[in-house]
Amino acid sequence: MKTSLMCMECNVSQVIKVSKLLNVSKEKQETAVKRIFKELSKVSYDKSNPEIMGEVTWKVMSEVFGNDNPYKEVKEIYNTLLMRMYSDLEQLINGSENKLDLALKMAVIGNVIDFAARHKFSKVELLDRIKKVNEIDFAIDYRESLWKKLNTCKQLLYIGDNCGEIVLDKLFIQTIKEFYPNIKVYFGVRGKPIINDVTFEDAEQVKMSEVATVISSGVAYPGTVLSKSSKEFNNIFNESEVVIAKGQGNYESLSDDKRKGLFLVLLAKCSYIANSIGVHKMDYIIKENLRGN
Repeated sequence: MKTSLMCMECNVSQVIKVSKLLNVSKEKQETAVKRIFKELSKVSYDKSNPEIMGEVTWKVMSEVFGNDNPYKEVKEIYNTLLMRMYSDLEQLINGSENKLDLALKMAVIGNVIDFAARHKFSKVELLDRIKKVNEIDFAIDYRESLWKKLNTCKQLLYIGDNCGEIVLDKLFIQTIKEFYPNIKVYFGVRGKPIINDVTFEDAEQVKMSEVATVISSGVAYPGTVLSKSSKEFNNIFNESEVVIAKGQGNYESLSDDKRKGLFLVLLAKCSYIANSIGVHKMDYIIKENLRGN
């Protein structure tokens, strides 16, 4: 989907968040902001914001601040937090009458963990949402289509989004493989660190290889920009009968790719995204990205 003025605000906000996180000097903050304003004035609004974030905002910050992975410690904290809960969450899923459904709800709850979005969240909120997982309703709901397609699916590409969330993704994939043991599952990560998005490092920390083959897009965008992704990643994307893409960044970058079996699973964390889908802010979505919808 095309970017908007609201997305520009998020780009600038990210500079401020990272400068505070790294405690950089006032001079470097001003240098970064001035360069960001200059570069953003040149961008095409026909691009998705994940493209702009990767090609402009993150590039400038990495150069000026001298750090291309400022969220490294934060990511490790959230991955560790959720991994410590893994057994308890696994038991919760196994005790459910509908294990697949609960595992999916658990996975979409994890999408609240996002250091790029406009909403604010905390560990307390995350844990509270997990406790209330059974109360989740989807404003747009293509679950039945997903279950039906998994019945005949031979290859699934599951594209991850954020730290911490990746642990809940692993639980969902584990549950999928319990019901559909013959599905070959790939888990997609970013090629390099960007914001708190998942990389090979995160996948290794949570031992994602226990349930899926981890594959990188080959590039650093907070989403999936197929035109810039590696040939290997594109091949797996196109060959997979089912693709589950988590989060707003993947929605922004893949929503124009209309095809059966492409499921966009997210929490609509800003009004621009919510309005584009036709839901309320902070609604849960699972949408098959078919032509005409």
